Amino acid sequence: MDIHEEENRDATGSKGNEKKLQKSLPQKVTGWLAIAICLLLLPILIANLAIIVKGSLNPDEIPTVLGYAPMAVVTNSMNTGEADAIRAGDLVITKQTDPDTLEVGDVIMFKNNQTAIIHRIVGYNDASDTFVTKGDANNLEDLDPVEKGKIIGKFTQRVPKVGDFILFSRTPLGMLICIGIPIILFLGYDFVAKRLTRRKEVRS
Repeated sequence: MDIHEEENRDATGSKGNEKKLQKSLPQKVTGWLAIAICLLLLPILIANLAIIVKGSLNPDEIPTVLGYAPMAVVTNSMNTGEADAIRAGDLVITKQTDPDTLEVGDVIMFKNNQTAIIHRIVGYNDASDTFVTKGDANNLEDLDPVEKGKIIGKFTQRVPKVGDFILFSRTPLGMLICIGIPIILFLGYDFVAKRLTRRKEVRS
């Protein structure tokens, strides 16, 4: 009798554990979804806050994060129509680089007054120690030579169509969404977890 009772309890317990695992699947899916979206939005929020703070403290400089400058492209001066061309709405990332290592053909971001421009180096003027730049889609070279001190960085990466989202995320509404969505997801996760726990208690 004792042996049979133990076997019945083991069988019942294993079935109960399987049911618990099955019931916890929606909870797990909600939790992983919340974590994934938070991992996507929080770095964007943190980077934006860092850029905004650094820009406020030093408005004459283009803010960077750990030597990198993410920037949303707003014109098509580099859009040649090729698959890898830089387009308006893209996000480009440049890295601070020693200007003396730059060569003709490199794509750089530089400051022109209070505007950041990303164009290609097409020449170098030894006399003035400046670079000649041009947008790939433009017919003429840029009028103003680029001094080495105005170079923000060298182009490293393009993320298609993300620039528009980055610009939006820097608005008050965009920052509110970046903060609000993770909070709503975690509250939803907590709500689903509590409902599943109550159902288990009622059925047990």
